[in-house]
Amino acid sequence: MSSFRYWGVEIWFVSVVTAIGLLIGLFTGYTGEILFCIVTAYLAWHIRQIYRLKYWLTESRDLYPPESEGIWSDIFHSIYLLQRRNRKSKKRLAKILNEFRASTAALPDGAIVLGEMGEINWFNRSAEALLGLNSKKDVGQRIINLIRNPKFVHYVEQGNYQLPVEIPSPIDDDIKLAFRITAYNKNQRLLIVRNVTRLYQLEKIRQDFVANVSHELRTPLTVVNGYVEILADSKEQLPDFFHRPVDQMGQQILRMRSLVDDLLTLSKLESGDEPVREVNVKPHILLKRIVEEAKVLSEGRHTIIFNEDSTESIRGNEKELHSAFSNLVFNAVRYTPSKGTIKVGWEQTAKGMKMYVEDNGHGIEQMHIPRLTERFYRVDDGRDRAIGGTGLGLAIVKHILERHGSQLEIDSEVGKGSTFYCYFSSVK
Repeated sequence: MSSFRYWGVEIWFVSVVTAIGLLIGLFTGYTGEILFCIVTAYLAWHIRQIYRLKYWLTESRDLYPPESEGIWSDIFHSIYLLQRRNRKSKKRLAKILNEFRASTAALPDGAIVLGEMGEINWFNRSAEALLGLNSKKDVGQRIINLIRNPKFVHYVEQGNYQLPVEIPSPIDDDIKLAFRITAYNKNQRLLIVRNVTRLYQLEKIRQDFVANVSHELRTPLTVVNGYVEILADSKEQLPDFFHRPVDQMGQQILRMRSLVDDLLTLSKLESGDEPVREVNVKPHILLKRIVEEAKVLSEGRHTIIFNEDSTESIRGNEKELHSAFSNLVFNAVRYTPSKGTIKVGWEQTAKGMKMYVEDNGHGIEQMHIPRLTERFYRVDDGRDRAIGGTGLGLAIVKHILERHGSQLEIDSEVGKGSTFYCYFSSVK
């Protein structure tokens, strides 16, 4: 029976009882008293049904509703159907949740669900093994109270999770772990922990190999360069067809020496073994010197402008910062066509101190920008080799900036030019 039919029956019943009460009242002369008794009985019956409903919902363990008549029979049955649907939904959700937990527990990577305040709500077996967590003691604890590495604490609190952070395992310094956070919903975060020890070891082997080979190349290059210089000084005594080969050998040796020096610098930066020796550095003075050197390199082919909008100092390694800034400025000189304009600046912004190099050269396609800081990556291989770059300059810049708590940001548009900039914290 549909709900409308139940309501129809209820209205019909009330109407019939009321009509009978009125007829009896007319014959007996007690119409008001009889109607009062009918209303009281009707309300009492409804109150009893409400009590039975509350008792069934809150105290009774009976799965099925109590028997009733009229509209209350429909109400009890509707609530019963709703509860049955809810039970099915709960079973389905519980099954999905169990399958999710089972699949997550089987992952080789650690997975930790963090709450609004960074407290641990749940973690899988891999997280327990990699971090030494205990489900009985550590659920509810803030993750930064258990992993106290300053680099990790800064990563969790600063809120920028675009890149992972790598630190040693809190239970074994020989194990290297990569942590990455993904935010979801409003205030929850998923922390993924991956064992990257093998990758770290391979990277270390590669760095050592490059450093050793680069170091060993210095001696033969020095010897060859000495003989080439002797030939260059004696060109007048050589046949004319030897002059050009001698000049080319000298140029290529200089390029090789520059490449070896850049490889050694990059290997030292990548190893991270040497801490940043911080002192107060005045970048506006540093950039003035670099701009003067750039003008010499340009030989008057460009207009080079230095905008000094601040004299604020920063903490850092002056030699490394000089290397990073000069790479950016000299690259602009090399890649900007003649009669182009290059702007170098140091200024205060809302994000901190900003150093930038802006040019109106050819520009760079967007597809290349994410890979510009890779070793030996070239946008235009033929043009880059003609200019004589090693392909390591921006990789060196990237690592120096990371060591100083900054990163390289690039804006470029083909045909309009490029801007390279980075932000630093000023000395308070």
